[in-house]
Amino acid sequence: MPEVALRKPASDARVPRGLKPPRGTNLGIDSRPMKIRPAESRDGMGVLALVPQLSAFGPPPWRDVRQMIATDERVVAAALSGLAPDSTVLVAEGDGGELLGFIHLRPETDYFTGQDLGHVADIVVAPEARGQGVGRALMEAAEAWARERGHPMLTLNVFVENAAARALYERLGYQAELIKYVKDLR
Repeated sequence: MPEVALRKPASDARVPRGLKPPRGTNLGIDSRPMKIRPAESRDGMGVLALVPQLSAFGPPPWRDVRQMIATDERVVAAALSGLAPDSTVLVAEGDGGELLGFIHLRPETDYFTGQDLGHVADIVVAPEARGQGVGRALMEAAEAWARERGHPMLTLNVFVENAAARALYERLGYQAELIKYVKDLR
């Protein structure tokens, strides 16, 4: 995927529910100059340093946060090193070269149709870059990645308590499809 340079959109237009915003429209989020590009070896340490943010929202009490972080670090490291050949990691980079966030993408087979879909395995925006359009830019890049591969849909999972992420996905047109219930039997 080629680098994509993003600048602050000129419009702060609001889009009525159910309509798609024009490409590049700012949905009330302050945007900052950035580019989205494939992760390189020099990004590995910075990307892995952001992984603990995946559980910073307060996961359910039955989940072991240390185990969650270790698993995410292992999976993201495999994607970065090429050990997961179907996976892609894109990074958002600021004008000064600073890492603003990353998104880890992979194909996933739809349970109902058997079709290959695009899947957002992980997305993290650095705390200091939140609210500046980084998550939106990474999700737009993920959609482009999925389209380039002919995936008819892009899916993701999000914990119920991660309200900020859920609000972003809904603003971008994502809808809940399945709800997973869990009962701790220990």
